Amino acid sequence: MKLNLLFIMLLATALSSNAQTAKKYIITSDIKNLSDTSYNLTIWNGTSQTENKKGSVKDGQIYYTDTTSVPLVIRLTLPTDALFKRAEGGFYPVKSQSIWLVASPGSTISLKGHLSDFAEVYPWGDQENDVIRALNTVYHPLINKAINITMQLSAKDNQLSEAQRSKLKNEQAALNEQSNEFMVSFLKKNANSIAGLYYINDMLLRKVVSLDMAEELLPTIKNTYRTTSYFKTLEQRVAGSKFDVGRPILEIASSNTLDSKKFSTDVWKGKFYLIDFWGSWCGPCIADFPDLKKLKMQFPNQLEVLGIAQDKDEAWKKAIEAHGLNWTHILNGTQNDDFVSRLNVIGFPTKILVDPNGTIVYRSSGGGSSSFEKIAEIIKGEK
Repeated sequence: MKLNLLFIMLLATALSSNAQTAKKYIITSDIKNLSDTSYNLTIWNGTSQTENKKGSVKDGQIYYTDTTSVPLVIRLTLPTDALFKRAEGGFYPVKSQSIWLVASPGSTISLKGHLSDFAEVYPWGDQENDVIRALNTVYHPLINKAINITMQLSAKDNQLSEAQRSKLKNEQAALNEQSNEFMVSFLKKNANSIAGLYYINDMLLRKVVSLDMAEELLPTIKNTYRTTSYFKTLEQRVAGSKFDVGRPILEIASSNTLDSKKFSTDVWKGKFYLIDFWGSWCGPCIADFPDLKKLKMQFPNQLEVLGIAQDKDEAWKKAIEAHGLNWTHILNGTQNDDFVSRLNVIGFPTKILVDPNGTIVYRSSGGGSSSFEKIAEIIKGEK
């Protein structure tokens, strides 16, 4: 009996260990008229962090292999010009310009379809990819039609009458409503999947999915998916939605600092402190730095500043030095160090002002001088 129990324990340990072992995954393709070129992969592992990699099309097809110990959501973007919604100074980003898939340890995914003015290419290979394919074969054509109307309306050389513009706007509104309704309905039925959990998180940020809906779905998630970072991030984000004006702030403690020494906001008890969520890639964040410096100088004894960056380590450090950001900094991490999720930050920059009692007294998303004026008023009004 003891030997049987020991065998069961060893087997469980082995299974647990194997679950964490990195295994190869393979992406192949059968895409019509695909030219040899390079492509970009943006990879999510369920946390707020992403990884970027490159691959090459050879002999007209994709063959990419890597290893992973956890399920990944991958966005594969080809440089084919027709896929990009070009505008003056750049392009409109839209999910339908890329190929989306789920890569699990040991999986082989085949990408099938063709390229038109969007990526009509979808993944095959396992149940997880069946889900993301079923979503995007409906969702992508809808959002592609909607963004095409944006292109038509914004074209400098368009000769549209007011009646024509009004008709197109109404058509676009109907497409947006249809795509959002489909997404919400689909996610309610497919929350128990990697794609489902990824898109609930993503659509929560885009305000297509409500916090109430996300909160209602959490208890329905099966144990198989509760262990994933996709579920844990969603759970953190829903809990983080409670940290609004009038509520006590959580303790922010992390060793992801410039000198790797642990920092905690508990050292600022009895003082105001401003949390600034930013990134070196975020134009409005950078534009706010001069006003943030002025605010800090205006209240040298009353206000501390904590920058929390969603960024890559090297870019984060370079930006702090380049812009002379002389305040405390943390690089956002994962799990307990993922303050973007834990405080439900849905846009950059986001600013959260905490009063000397540890209560959130101001919160805003988006840059601009008006937020600094309001913050100054609150600090001046403190008795």
